[in-house]
Amino acid sequence: MAHDPFALFCEYYLGLTPEGTYRFANANKMAKRLNVTPGDLLNLLRKHRMHPDAVLNTDFPMARYQVDIQIAADEHPPDELLRRARAIYEAFLGSAGRPRDWAGEIEAEKKADRERGRF
Repeated sequence: MAHDPFALFCEYYLGLTPEGTYRFANANKMAKRLNVTPGDLLNLLRKHRMHPDAVLNTDFPMARYQVDIQIAADEHPPDELLRRARAIYEAFLGSAGRPRDWAGEIEAEKKADRERGRF
């Protein structure tokens, strides 16, 4: 069960098909398309250090890139989306293993809220 890590990243995290078109797909739909179980899909992601838990606990701004690609999909051709996705993927690989500073993020949010007069 060999799958290209870049293609897995694109489809699972960015919603890009191998053809470079945007299409949201949840894990169940993606697993079905790949002819694997959802558990197998998670194992594939884990094998390539892209499991959702690993991504959540790094400082990589995945949500920002997901939105960027979703917006760009309306304005740019598939080859441009794949080029952007490749750059995002390379940045993701460079961030692998950097733990997220949850306490620092919470403190920064509290400080920002105080400055905005919320708390």
